[in-house]
Amino acid sequence: MRWKSFFRNKENRLYFNILFYFLTLLIPIVIIGLATYMYSLYIMKKDFNDRIKTNLQNAAQTIDGKMGSLQEISFNFFSDYTVRMLLMPQEMQDLEVKTEVWRLPKIIQRNENIVGDFTDRMFVFIDQKSVYVSAGVNRFDSFFNTMYKYDHYDLAYWAKKLDSDKYIELLPITSVKREGIYDKQVVPVVIRDRLQSYNAVMVINVALDAIEKTLKGNAVFATTRYVITDGNGQVLLDPDEYMKDPLFSKIAINERGDQVLKGELEIGGNLYEVSHAKSALYGWNYYSFTPISEFNRHTSSILVMTLLLCLVLVLMGVVFSFVFSSRIYNPIRNIRNVILDKSEIWSHEGHMPVQQANDFEQIQQGIRSLTDYHQKYKMKYDKHTNEYVESSFLFLLKGHTLNQEEILKETLQAEFGFDRAGYVCCGVSFDFKEPFYRDIPDTDRMLVMNGIMKIIGTLISQVAPAYVMEYRQNLFIAIINVESQKQASELLHPKFQKLMNLFQYDIHMYYDMTVGVGTFYSEINEIGASYNEAMTAIGKRNSEERFQIVDSEQLLIENRFIYSFFDEQKIWNHLKLGHIEALYDIVDQIVAVNVQASISYDYLGLLFKEMITTGTRFLVERGMDANSIPTDEKLSLLLNGERSVSFSEYSEIQEGIVAYYGRIIEATQTGNDSKSGSLVSLIKQYIDDNYKQDLGLEQIAGEMGVSLKYVSRIFKEKTGTNLTDYINQVRMDKAKKLLTETDMRVSDIAEHIGIPSRTTFLRVFKKMEGMAPNDYRSMQRK
Repeated sequence: MRWKSFFRNKENRLYFNILFYFLTLLIPIVIIGLATYMYSLYIMKKDFNDRIKTNLQNAAQTIDGKMGSLQEISFNFFSDYTVRMLLMPQEMQDLEVKTEVWRLPKIIQRNENIVGDFTDRMFVFIDQKSVYVSAGVNRFDSFFNTMYKYDHYDLAYWAKKLDSDKYIELLPITSVKREGIYDKQVVPVVIRDRLQSYNAVMVINVALDAIEKTLKGNAVFATTRYVITDGNGQVLLDPDEYMKDPLFSKIAINERGDQVLKGELEIGGNLYEVSHAKSALYGWNYYSFTPISEFNRHTSSILVMTLLLCLVLVLMGVVFSFVFSSRIYNPIRNIRNVILDKSEIWSHEGHMPVQQANDFEQIQQGIRSLTDYHQKYKMKYDKHTNEYVESSFLFLLKGHTLNQEEILKETLQAEFGFDRAGYVCCGVSFDFKEPFYRDIPDTDRMLVMNGIMKIIGTLISQVAPAYVMEYRQNLFIAIINVESQKQASELLHPKFQKLMNLFQYDIHMYYDMTVGVGTFYSEINEIGASYNEAMTAIGKRNSEERFQIVDSEQLLIENRFIYSFFDEQKIWNHLKLGHIEALYDIVDQIVAVNVQASISYDYLGLLFKEMITTGTRFLVERGMDANSIPTDEKLSLLLNGERSVSFSEYSEIQEGIVAYYGRIIEATQTGNDSKSGSLVSLIKQYIDDNYKQDLGLEQIAGEMGVSLKYVSRIFKEKTGTNLTDYINQVRMDKAKKLLTETDMRVSDIAEHIGIPSRTTFLRVFKKMEGMAPNDYRSMQRK
């Protein structure tokens, strides 16, 4: 009754559920055990087969090596000088040869000793009268009829071999009898060579029992048996008569192409593992037959151990299932009760109440509600925190200061781990190329930028606490918390270099990349100063390098701009003249001078404001309303202090200022052609007054207050003559007058008109007048 009540008690169902779940974990153990058993069986069987196959191939290679040595012996024999001098038909032997012919058996014996463990007998004949063996010389007919008689090859067969055209021939297996007594089975190897215009034949008999001995010497198991067939399917070795099996005989005899006999084969009621190897030299087929019982005998103990181990694991699993179920039952029950008691909290917070279900579903629903409640609260908190931190940093980057900076410092310490002494601001600027906008769709570019920001944040956060944000398009700002300037250099530079390498070798065709590093400041309100230095460093990048790191600590940054009264006066003069291209050159020169002087990021913006104010003052002096000429959006924001300018976009601001000057010219003056004409008149007057001096185009452009390119183009348009040619023409006119009216030497005239080189003067004069100066003087005085 007590056990029945235990099972019926609703509270105890949780225990049985837990026990059931633990017991189900034994199913994978059983499956794994069976899989391990089958896999072990497969691996051992494969190893078993591979070992048999490898040893059979080794044996075949050994036999091939020995067969190959027979050819070498025959080659060495027929190449021997003594053999070539003494081996000849009997009727061709003179007395001297007959007295030395005893040497031939000695040479045969020496070669026979080399392969004696593999062959039965070696002999040579060159006619139908004598056969040379290691023991001496025998008569041809008595040797083949009595002393060494082949079952399948009679005397006439061997006589025909003298006329054969085959260099080497492997004869089918045959039995030989010595002195009429059955001896053994051999495979005759017949090798023919030509000596002194006669065919000589060497026969080397390979003993079949030597081949079988070689195979068994390489066998893994003593019970392995062998079958050998030649390339025509004829049986060479089959002591156990496996060829009588119809299936094996059919495959072995009709062996074709890539067909290979392998795997298990039943012969005579017994299973064998059959392996096959083929001779590379003569095409013999080797088959090995190893009883499957041999495999079972060697692996049975291992397989039994595997099964016992699986059984032990299952039993241990059952025991541990009861133990673990008992151990964790009470804690899980307590969790369930607590969740049920607090379920009203989730419903008040908008979550689904815990529904009536089994114990585990109740716990699962309760934990999910708790997790959702916590996650929702955390998301709200993180969102407000990030918005506060980002807005505070944006406020600081614009050069402002916080009145309650302690709140920001506490938030950074609690949420982002900012617990070090000071701050360094770094900028990462990307200059995206045309392929980026061509290859990457608009919808994916935001994902790319978010990915880049995550990569930057991840790399920097590995060495120091950091906050990374996208300050504006293609510019990421990182505020990094470090202990000192030295630590910033030691920690950040390797990470930024790693960032460079990552982007440079990945998709570098899409962009150029510059990292600017500001200096260390201990106060949070000085982050704006560090940002100013970082952006100034970016502006000082080397335009020839696509990927670079610029540290502001290594730069001499000027917190002032260069804009003299003379610069302002030149702008006013060209506003009066209406020379818009000259104004473009002047603005470009002023900005270039300041950039080269390492002007800071903030002061570059102040320079642009001052240049805009110059245009405004020009309007006021003309009696016009300064607001009557509108500026574009970027210039308006710059004037109102709502934005700053970066070095990466100062060329756009320059163009905006020049465009503003253009609108001023349109509103204040007309008649641009007359103004260009007045400039040409000034140039001509200057040349007439200064032709005796070294007159360069740069000097003229500087005096006129315009660029070299502009002064050359305007002069060409108005006169149809290059400025250089006009200068030369003025000088040549003066020279002609001096040649006609004075007796001055040519060299003195050249120096007088501003050409110090007599050679240059002669060349220019002849080019323009078609004759030498002295010829011109002579012609004018006739």
